[in-house]
Amino acid sequence: MARPSKPTQLKVIEGNKGKRASNANEIEPAFLNDLDAPDWLPATAKAVWNELAPELRKNRVLTVMDVHALEQGCVAIANWREITLKLNGDYTVNSGKSLNQLLIAQSMMFKQAQSVMQQFGMTPVARSKVMIDPQGDLFGNDKKTAGQTYLT
Repeated sequence: MARPSKPTQLKVIEGNKGKRASNANEIEPAFLNDLDAPDWLPATAKAVWNELAPELRKNRVLTVMDVHALEQGCVAIANWREITLKLNGDYTVNSGKSLNQLLIAQSMMFKQAQSVMQQFGMTPVARSKVMIDPQGDLFGNDKKTAGQTYLT
C-alpha cells in the first residue's frame, strides 16, 4: 500500500524532500461546528458519534467534509460493539467445520472501524503522524495557518 499524500502546507514546513510538485490550490474545509449526530444514524451509532465528534473537533481534526467518513466509522464501531456483545465470549468453532458467523462479521466491522479510525488519527500510530501547528508560520506572519492539523 502506498503512503498517503502529505498536505501541501506540511511539505512547506518540512521542506519538499521528494521535490514533487505541491498543490497550491489544496482545499481547506471549515471545521465542523454542529456536533449533533445525524438523524438517520441508529441510536447505537449516535452514541459513538457523541463520544468521538467532540474529541475530534477539540483536536481540530473534524471538518464539514469529514461527516460521511465519521458516520461510516460510527456505524462500524457500533456494529462491532453489538456483535461483540452477542458473542458473549463464545469464540468457538461451530460444528467443528465452520467459524461462528458472528466472528466473521466482528472481524469485518473491526477492519472497517480501524480504517476510519486511522484516517482520523484515533490510534496511537496514526496519532503520531498528526501534527498541529498552533503558531502559524515560523515568523508569525501567517495567521491563516494557525491551528491547522496536518497528517503525515
